[in-house]
Amino acid sequence: MQILLTGATGFLGQAVATALKEHGHRIRALVRRESRELAALGIEQRHGQITAFEDVCAAADGCEAIVHAAGCSNPLASIEHLHDANLRSTDCMLGACELVGVPRLLLTSCANVVIGPADIENADERQPYPPQWSSAHAHTKALAEQRVLAANSERLATCVLRPHLLWGAGESRLLPGLLDLARRGKLRLFGEPDRKIDPCHIDNAAHAHALALARLEPGATIAGKAYFISEGEPMTIEAFLNALLRAGGFPPEQRRMNSLTARALAAAARQDSDGSSPMLTSYLLDLFSHASWFNLTAAKRDLGYTPKLSTAEGMSRLFTALTRVRMQSRTP
Repeated sequence: MQILLTGATGFLGQAVATALKEHGHRIRALVRRESRELAALGIEQRHGQITAFEDVCAAADGCEAIVHAAGCSNPLASIEHLHDANLRSTDCMLGACELVGVPRLLLTSCANVVIGPADIENADERQPYPPQWSSAHAHTKALAEQRVLAANSERLATCVLRPHLLWGAGESRLLPGLLDLARRGKLRLFGEPDRKIDPCHIDNAAHAHALALARLEPGATIAGKAYFISEGEPMTIEAFLNALLRAGGFPPEQRRMNSLTARALAAAARQDSDGSSPMLTSYLLDLFSHASWFNLTAAKRDLGYTPKLSTAEGMSRLFTALTRVRMQSRTP
């Protein structure tokens, strides 16, 4: 199948590109600039913007599916940027499907679209959207997936995947900040110690994309539906964070800060941000202060999804990758 992939140079996009190639698909990536990594994978690259309708249509011409994995997940980005990256780009994909005649659209969303101020435990796809989202990122992703699911029809099969808290070697949103705080001795735990979370390793998320695409046809069981994707191994938030620390070569963290201090620091980081993403934002504070784990029955039944990697296997790979980086940094 000829597939147009957006976000192919990103953390998830590169993993999805690799997984789709392994399943025998031909990949055409819409990129802003040439990527040596994609070239090495033998992936065709078309230059353009995901928010430029003409660019998307030109790249989608002749494709049998669009996998829209591009977007912005920076909680400190402006509302305008989040709107363009997550919502306007999705509208361009939907418009291209209609104009060019692409019969399949698979959208990468996130579990954050249903996470609000309350704990979520063993929730399935019937979990409603919260009365108020914790960030503009989650809000724009929710609006995007609603439009994609509503567009499902006899001519266009649509599907949405909701991986939760992507992690693994190469992740740049959470891990570098976590390890930097540990290195400087400034890391503190916060929130309730018994709350559980079920993150998604990058390889499992990419695997789910390949499975969904193989089953996506007009009238198929998965058409017009969204699916949660994770490891299926809920663990306490502190256990997950400490596992990441161990993979980075640091001892587990036991020191804590109270919730009022944590929220004050998160608010200050948002106000004083210079464009970089600090470790503690209101979005991360909400995410790591509440339980959020999901029932994977629908993904297993409809997609045939089974995680390729367990949490332990993923952490072992992460430890190996981070150890290699540390060794290389010490080489004169």
